[in-house]
Amino acid sequence: MRIRGRSFLGLIALVAKRDYVRTVRRRGFLVGTLMLPLGIGVFMLLSTILPGAASPGMGTGFPVGSPDATGQVVLLANESELELEQPASPLRFELLTREDGLQRLRAGTAEEFYVIPQGYPDDPTVLRIGEPSSGFDVAALQRQAAQQQGLTLLLQATLLDDAAVPPELAERIVAPYTLQTETMAGQPGPAGPSIASFLVPFAFTMLFVISIFITSGYLLQSVTEEKENRVVEILLSSVPALPLMAGKILGLGAAGLTQVIFWVISALAALSLLGNGGGLDGVSIAPITIVLGLVYFALGYLGYGAIFSAVGALAPGSREAQQYAGFFGFFAVVPVIFSSLFVSDIGSPIVTILALFPFTTPAAMLLILTLAPEIPWALVLASVVSLGAFTALATVASARVFRATLLLYGVRPSAGAIAGAIFARS
Repeated sequence: MRIRGRSFLGLIALVAKRDYVRTVRRRGFLVGTLMLPLGIGVFMLLSTILPGAASPGMGTGFPVGSPDATGQVVLLANESELELEQPASPLRFELLTREDGLQRLRAGTAEEFYVIPQGYPDDPTVLRIGEPSSGFDVAALQRQAAQQQGLTLLLQATLLDDAAVPPELAERIVAPYTLQTETMAGQPGPAGPSIASFLVPFAFTMLFVISIFITSGYLLQSVTEEKENRVVEILLSSVPALPLMAGKILGLGAAGLTQVIFWVISALAALSLLGNGGGLDGVSIAPITIVLGLVYFALGYLGYGAIFSAVGALAPGSREAQQYAGFFGFFAVVPVIFSSLFVSDIGSPIVTILALFPFTTPAAMLLILTLAPEIPWALVLASVVSLGAFTALATVASARVFRATLLLYGVRPSAGAIAGAIFARS
């Protein structure tokens, strides 16, 4: 099929290239693309620098000049009759008197120290002496939790040694087992899920939701601007409505996808610079899951792009278009709202409905693919067919609505007029 000297696909490619190049050259697009990774980079840099920029000894909870300034030294005053036995622990304990500990607190070279009182172990109370921190100090809570875990190991090893328990048995009591997972066939099994394995799918889902709203802004701005300044009338004199709208959806969707790819590459680069995978070493995502995720990303872009294009054509102005788009964009967030249900009962009927409902399919399936123990191929096939059919129908309907409302400036078409345009009755 050829239209005005160009094939149908050629017209779509021409419009897509035009809108993509126009969008990526905009100053707002460039600033928005760079601001997110730069902002995250600055935040990470400040979080790394600020603790070390405090006064000597402050922020670490450990004495100045300690051999390990990363928070591995615990100040401990032992007033009991026990002879402390250093356990196999990443923490190092520095013994001092209560007076020395108080002097270091007053000098600001430590933030807390621990006291094993004279009545221990008959009285199991252990004192932590230090000034309370102002506000909710996450770093202080993490530091104190690590210190108390190490102190527990220290006292366990000391009490076992005091009771003349053989060292091998004492070691086994302190660390009674190591866990290894095995399948029914006797093969080594995967380790249990880590926190990162739950956070990664949510991060990608939120990234999709953010990209949807960003893309909607480009689509709405392009459609409403060209409609208000009547440039679209010139375009439609050369390009029919369907390839025009399909090209806009592809071009502007590709612009939004460009931002997402840049953000993902920046995030991976930042994690590699942090070392140890940024805490993602235990996360394993199969290649087929990545491929299916890209399919849902692409179909989700096209489906929402068609809806937002129709909204831009129907709205009398850009302000109304943003309001209408926010209503449809809310559906993309619904799976995130039900995220606890995806984690606790991924086979729930609500999860299945969200996976098959086109507006929620992309985000829901991104969660399912990364949380399900095995890929639910039947649900994948049904959701792809549902989302693909919706995308195709929405694109055709968007083109018809755009063509029918071309000359309506500042006027809201009635529901009957919209239905007539969609079903080509007018």
